[in-house]
Amino acid sequence: MFIVLPVGMNYQTERLPIVTFTLMGLNILVYLVSLPFTFGQESQGMLWIFEHLWLIPAYTPWYSYLTAMFVHAGFFHLLGNMLYLFLFGACVEDIIGRWRFAMLYLIGGLAADLVYIALTPDHFASEVPMGGASGAISVCMGAYLLLRSNVDIEFKYFGLLFFKFFSGEFSLAAWVVISFWFLKDLFFAGLSYYQNEHGGGVAFGAHVGGLMFGAAVLGIRKLLPAKTTQAKKEPIRVNLARPVARADPADSPTIFLYQGETQYGPYNLSQIREMLAQGSVVSEAQYWCEGMPEWRNVIELTRASPKLV
Repeated sequence: MFIVLPVGMNYQTERLPIVTFTLMGLNILVYLVSLPFTFGQESQGMLWIFEHLWLIPAYTPWYSYLTAMFVHAGFFHLLGNMLYLFLFGACVEDIIGRWRFAMLYLIGGLAADLVYIALTPDHFASEVPMGGASGAISVCMGAYLLLRSNVDIEFKYFGLLFFKFFSGEFSLAAWVVISFWFLKDLFFAGLSYYQNEHGGGVAFGAHVGGLMFGAAVLGIRKLLPAKTTQAKKEPIRVNLARPVARADPADSPTIFLYQGETQYGPYNLSQIREMLAQGSVVSEAQYWCEGMPEWRNVIELTRASPKLV
């Protein structure tokens, strides 16, 4: 037996992930409400849940495309999905904002459902129920890939070999981990379609569709500001992994920006606020100045006048 689990990101959120916690709460609530009916697979209650909350393309109502994101087949199905939702969802929500994250999650979950249907042999005539949050969570993973591709994801592993328990930890770059997940799911989605499978199992097509949707949305969003920025005065690029402290006067530019995998600066506070108002700097950008222990969200600069040292 060997188990590997992601347990952390090299990232500290600046705001409470309210949307992520709400989505987790809804998933857990639906599972607990459905739990009493799972002990009798032929019960009327269980049949009603499958016909109204799970997605059965052939005959379920339209709202099941939404409710299918919140149902789970068992405790470990729920537990695994909630772990991934917390790790990836909290980070993406913090970077792009709560309302944008909520829309990305729900619309992306719908896109994942449609890709799953497209990759099933019977398409919209399929009578196989599909449910779970993994399609929408894959959207979070695709977005995270575009936002923080080079940041490490931390793992812990547990195993039992010849009646001896062992454990440890390691870390890998996000682009390596997410690319591996995507290629694995793509392979099994193609295999399922090629074998013309009509039965149950993992909806690999939903994983593939969700991750592609999340990456595409963030990719387009990152490209648009870059074009706007080029139309204005070309900023000074500092090609360093970390910003260098400068002994400038108090009224001179001291703030560095990080946007679109590129570091810019230095700027003064008025310049940054003007660029935010014009849209040449997006709200997901990060800023740093001498004396700060880490990068922070640039939106903070619009709320109050920070003390820059």
